[in-house]
Amino acid sequence: MEREENIVVEYAGFWRRLAAFLVDGLVILSCNWVLIAPWRWIFSVLFPWKPGVWPGSFPFHDPFAGVTILIGVVYFVLFWVWRGQTAGMMVMNIKVLKEDGTAVTPSTAIIRYVGYIVCILTLGIGFLALGFDERRQGLHDKMALTVVVKLPPVKLRLPEATTG
Repeated sequence: MEREENIVVEYAGFWRRLAAFLVDGLVILSCNWVLIAPWRWIFSVLFPWKPGVWPGSFPFHDPFAGVTILIGVVYFVLFWVWRGQTAGMMVMNIKVLKEDGTAVTPSTAIIRYVGYIVCILTLGIGFLALGFDERRQGLHDKMALTVVVKLPPVKLRLPEATTG
């Protein structure tokens, strides 16, 4: 006979989620530096330009900006779908789930990432909303129908020591 347990869900708050996001930012910047720095150096030697000005017909100042954005999209979407956690979320012991408690799907992860962009465009107000919401949902969570929960602490049970 299986025993049914009541699980109390505790939603992750603003500061815990901000700390996770900052850790993720460091990971993304590190990946960005490793992947782009050699190419940036090569291009600077081959095509010297003044900082902020690219010669020719490039419509933006940094030709590698698209790669940086792509790294962020791939990082967040893959981790949310794979484990429901990014590296920062693992450090802070939190996890993103759909509102019904199931795992995040690729479409949900993409909508959630688009929500990040919307939150940034609202000058962070979309992120600040999670500090005042009952379920600690930011605008990006509401758009994707997700919640971020604290994971229960792991209880280790060590085997009995044998003498002999």
